[in-house]
Amino acid sequence: MADQQRKIELIQRIEQFQLPCHLILALDDAQQAIPVIEAVEYLEDLSEHWY
Repeated sequence: MADQQRKIELIQRIEQFQLPCHLILALDDAQQAIPVIEAVEYLEDLSEHWY
């Protein structure tokens, strides 16, 4: 992931949701990063609607 600020924010969200650490490692692989980003964004949306 090239954008370091966005990567840091995404890592914080992954940790906040207590997701597996291998998702953080996947951010360094371009093919894996996109689905991880989409999944975390989906969880955020779901979390906002839940509360």
